[in-house]
Amino acid sequence: MKIRTLCIACVTTAAVLLVGCTAVYKNTDACEQMMRSKLADVPSEQLPDLTTGKLSIDHRGTGIDGTRVVVEASLSRMQTAAEAAASAAAAASAPPAGMSAKAASAKAAKPKKLAKNVAAECTFTGLNLASFRWLAPKELVQTGDKAASETAE
Repeated sequence: MKIRTLCIACVTTAAVLLVGCTAVYKNTDACEQMMRSKLADVPSEQLPDLTTGKLSIDHRGTGIDGTRVVVEASLSRMQTAAEAAASAAAAASAPPAGMSAKAASAKAAKPKKLAKNVAAECTFTGLNLASFRWLAPKELVQTGDKAASETAE
């Protein structure tokens, strides 16, 4: 009789722990998806160089019970040929010390990878999203005054 009670208690405890763990993963995934959808809604004027970039998740941090989630990512894209030519022209006009204009032009003509770090924080009540806010870059972060003026409108 005691063994049966112990087995039932262990199975019940394992089930409760498993449900708690899946909430953490669901909240993390929900925050990542919210970040992707909010980033898709950002006007190209706010992030002019990277609106068409690829978002790659670098780190996901979860607080106790998944109530607070922070997602860090990189938004990157390759420089276009026109942008590379423009930077090559700028480098040729003012080469760094000790480098010829031709060498500076050749070095700057290669397309570079443009990247920007992006971070967002989500808070949850159980499995329901309570709030979302950008932590980085500064173009997306809303200050208290700006957020207050937007909610007043």
